[in-house]
Amino acid sequence: MRYETRNHSDFLLMYHVIFVCKYRKVILEPISEELKQIMIDISKESNFEIMEMENDKDHIHFLIKSEPKVSVLSIVRKLKQESTNRLWKTQKEYLEKY
Repeated sequence: MRYETRNHSDFLLMYHVIFVCKYRKVILEPISEELKQIMIDISKESNFEIMEMENDKDHIHFLIKSEPKVSVLSIVRKLKQESTNRLWKTQKEYLEKY
């Protein structure tokens, strides 16, 4: 990986973030592909990049690259809020079971 350069700085910020389902419920398998696509779409609309993403039955791992002006909190908040809203719009019947 190379450092990125802006006006007066060089940086390389990467975060390993893990999202876990509430109570570790095993619900991600049937919706994993849609969830991955949603997360990629959110990152394209935002000012960070998802370098790697893998999911299991009850959690998702991300390797996220961003700029120093973007906080980790704002990235996590955006990913969680928007993915939840989009998933509920398309998978309401499935998610209501849990």
